Amino acid sequence: MHKSVAPAPSILLLGFMASLPGFGVDMALPALADTAASLGASAHGASLAISSYMASFGIAPLVYGPISDRYGRKPIILIGCVVFILASIGCALAPSLPILLGCRVIAGLGAAAMALAMAMARDVYDDSVFRQKLSTIVVAIYVSPIAAPIAGAAVLALAGWRTIYVGLATLGMLLLVGVWLGLHEGSKSRQPGRLRILAMIKDYGRVLSHPACRSYLLASATSFGAVGAYATGSALFFIKAAGMSPNQFSLIFGLTSLASAAGAVLDSRLAAQGIASLYTVAGGLAIVVLGSTILTAMTLAGWTPIAVTVSLFVAMTFSVGGAGPGIMQGSMQQLPELSGTISAAGNCLAMVMGSLSSGLAAIFFDGRTLLSTTVAMLLCSTLALLSFLAAARGTTKPCSVPS
Repeated sequence: MHKSVAPAPSILLLGFMASLPGFGVDMALPALADTAASLGASAHGASLAISSYMASFGIAPLVYGPISDRYGRKPIILIGCVVFILASIGCALAPSLPILLGCRVIAGLGAAAMALAMAMARDVYDDSVFRQKLSTIVVAIYVSPIAAPIAGAAVLALAGWRTIYVGLATLGMLLLVGVWLGLHEGSKSRQPGRLRILAMIKDYGRVLSHPACRSYLLASATSFGAVGAYATGSALFFIKAAGMSPNQFSLIFGLTSLASAAGAVLDSRLAAQGIASLYTVAGGLAIVVLGSTILTAMTLAGWTPIAVTVSLFVAMTFSVGGAGPGIMQGSMQQLPELSGTISAAGNCLAMVMGSLSSGLAAIFFDGRTLLSTTVAMLLCSTLALLSFLAAARGTTKPCSVPS
């Protein structure tokens, strides 16, 4: 049964909510060159429209999480939708690059409220179905990097780069209506003083000082770090070293994104059959460690045929997709009254680790091989596996391990 008398929101609504921030990034990617030309800016300057959005998206949940634990998720999400809509309209009308970048920062602040989708699922679904619902949300997140660039390219070809931001505003409006009509909250935490800065810091202190919760968050961040290293390093290798065209690489990246979504679907099916997350997460992360080790050895041996390399990347991204929901479930089970704070901390740590591993894969790219990518993935996946095993041993909730 559900945790509250409020009707549970549609899982499709929560999936749409969780995927909106990704659309804000990926729909704009095909238009960067046109944006730069239209505004008289450099290509590097136009690319800041992506990084500025991601920076505010990564930081803002640190505030939203604790506030939503006190006042509920719906008000924060509604405000976030409105901010995202207005900022996207501002981007569409921007007469210069500085104004565009300012609006993108604000859009990221609004999109950050959508990170509460998983905390919302934690609020309304009990442990028997929570992991299945998380898996569906994760599928939506992984599908967006495939759908959004295609949609962005189509809109760009038909009506120009400004219309892409009109499209994002339209998505925000659709979500606003959906949240207003379809998002009903159950009981809310009522803790006086929650909005004080010291109280918020205390909440984060509780989360990070909880051994199992801390280990789950580290496992989540480092597994995302492996994905970040793959995304950047594989692009450098396949395009610069292997001589593929961007369109050819997009097919590989789309394939691995589909593999991640398929992994989450499989986890949902296994959860429905009562298979404990101990097995799915540990097994999935072990596959990533093994795959990274094999790719590292292949790279050192100077043997990296495209078919074998892509197959290993598909296996690893599939495994990360399957492991993700169980890790998220485990972290939120430890302190359910602070689900928003935990979700915010996890989002921030993942963004930091993803940026760090992505940067390392790029900085140490030798122009010829996958070595920087595979080593970064191996380090991240090994730390993720060790962190998860430590969390599973110290968990205070039995459903994360077999009964």
